[in-house]
Amino acid sequence: MFEGFEQSSEQQTRPEYQVLARRTRPQSFSQLVGQDSAVKAIEGMISSGKVPHAFLFTGTRGTGKTSSARILAKSLCCERGPTLHPCQTCTHCVQITACAHEDVYEIDGASHTGVDNIRELRESARFFPQSSRYKIFIIDEVHMLSMGAFNALLKTLEEPPPQVVFILATTELHKVPVTVRSRCMILSFRKIDPPSIAQHLGSLLEKDEIAFSAEALQLVAREAKGSLRDALSLLEQVLALGQHKSVSLEAARAALSVMGEGLCQDLFVGILRKDAQQCLEAISEIDASSLDYSHILELTATLFRSAIVLKQAGADATKRSRANELLSLLPSEVEFISRESGETSLAALVEIYRTLMQAARDVLRTNAQKAWTEVTLMDCIGRAEWLSADELLGMVAGTSATQLAPERQQKTHLASTSPSPQQSPVAAAQKSIPTTQDAVSQVSKSADAGWLDLFSRLVMLIQRDNLQLAVKLKHAKVESFTPDRLVFSDCAENKLFAQLSASEAEIFLAALSEMGLENCRLDGIALPSGATKPNKDKAAQAAAAQLLNPQTPNTTAAPSHGTASTNARLANNPLEAVKSLVRDDPFGGRTPKSDPKKKDEPASPRGESGVSLAAIEQAEQSRRWKSRQEEIKSRPIVRKLESLGADVEVLPLRQKDRQP
Repeated sequence: MFEGFEQSSEQQTRPEYQVLARRTRPQSFSQLVGQDSAVKAIEGMISSGKVPHAFLFTGTRGTGKTSSARILAKSLCCERGPTLHPCQTCTHCVQITACAHEDVYEIDGASHTGVDNIRELRESARFFPQSSRYKIFIIDEVHMLSMGAFNALLKTLEEPPPQVVFILATTELHKVPVTVRSRCMILSFRKIDPPSIAQHLGSLLEKDEIAFSAEALQLVAREAKGSLRDALSLLEQVLALGQHKSVSLEAARAALSVMGEGLCQDLFVGILRKDAQQCLEAISEIDASSLDYSHILELTATLFRSAIVLKQAGADATKRSRANELLSLLPSEVEFISRESGETSLAALVEIYRTLMQAARDVLRTNAQKAWTEVTLMDCIGRAEWLSADELLGMVAGTSATQLAPERQQKTHLASTSPSPQQSPVAAAQKSIPTTQDAVSQVSKSADAGWLDLFSRLVMLIQRDNLQLAVKLKHAKVESFTPDRLVFSDCAENKLFAQLSASEAEIFLAALSEMGLENCRLDGIALPSGATKPNKDKAAQAAAAQLLNPQTPNTTAAPSHGTASTNARLANNPLEAVKSLVRDDPFGGRTPKSDPKKKDEPASPRGESGVSLAAIEQAEQSRRWKSRQEEIKSRPIVRKLESLGADVEVLPLRQKDRQP
């Protein structure tokens, strides 16, 4: 031994230490974790004696592909084999475990990528095995081979000698040519779920009599992302902090270098609480710690993804438990995310997640990463107020599709009472429009319920025989109506509505006669010359009596175009009489259009006295619609939208849009 390189007696006697990933490598199929489907397929081939000449193991890193290849090699070469359970004691098993068997070639595809390497493999495959029954070639990371090497391997891979078995392993199946895949038995190795990893780590620590925390193992399993080898390596780091005596949650957080986790939580809270100052302070700390902005944004987006899954699960215990399994969250993390995101809508969470993930990619392509991150977070704060489509539809339908929390309703009310910094033009225009309550008051002052009720009954009698005439009279302005005199206003409207043809005049006078008002004087209405009031028959007298006195039962004639309930409404409420006429009104309360040729002519003087049934009906409809608008705009969701500066306009549905 050269001077200076002498080994001390302590070094010579101290055993070589192996890390967990090597020391706990599975040596049989029963020790594989989370690969039941692949193990069953291999065991079925071996037990039936139908072993294919080429295997292709595919899956993410650390899932057991290379270990399964070695176990398969031992199962085929064992002295008791081919067997499902290699003895682990014979010469072949021991040598394969030590990677020193002369008939098992383990090749790294990343360092043997050329055609010459494959030619050497082909020459070696021509010879029989030296001591075992098979010559086995294990090519790891086979996707790293060049296209020429793949082409050189194709013929041998398709028709190898009977004593040769190829076992290929890759983490990127799509990079392996289809011609190679079609010649192999493909077995997929899935990612191992975090609960299985945590359980396996716990069993290893129990064997070594090391105390551990279940939450620490759960954190390690989650950070491994489905790779058992990564989980063992992470656990090795945690053990180093605990002097290989214990595994605690604090040690796990420190050893795993979950840098920025607290800052991500600060950003999560700042966005949901719309606290821009907290977000900016967290960004400053991220910049001072030289953390990766893209990684921080991605971790923050992961918190919002967890919030989306938890909110989608709702309060159902089964769905909640399943969501926790999918997310692999600690109980404290579940409580934190649920508490902070409880008042935010699902639509807002989705939009924030999408924005953060897009920014995590975009921030890598800019030199102003800090500014880009700040702008992204400010955008997310604005999106935190977004409402879902269900909530907006519920606003229109009158019921909220998602039940808001009482705290959120209170906050929405407080926000809606604060003055808006800038009033929208639509809101200003709406304030300039006179209210329908003023119109109703004006109509009430100019109309007497007594004569109005009498005139509405006259119009109903006319409606039986001529609907068009009834609508015409409904738009005419009337000053007064008594059993002795009916006075129409001298206004421009009555030049159209108070002009009757001969047939219309007969119907009008007949209706007066049926009401027993044949001696009533008519003023302001143009009747053709020769129009006379017809004599009443008994049926007409009964109908008129029924209209004039709804309390008296009609035993002579059946009700037509008016039932007892309708007549009762007419007697009690004149406005109901107006509404009953509108149901069959084909004109819908329209006013006559002005002639464009006469738009420059001075308008005729209109009478200020008198009122039409149509005006009262329109005023009543306007009052009801105004009340409906006020009721809708008083809802918390609408007030919250207005407090955010949105222009909310409530419009009635068109007739064709209404539900049947």
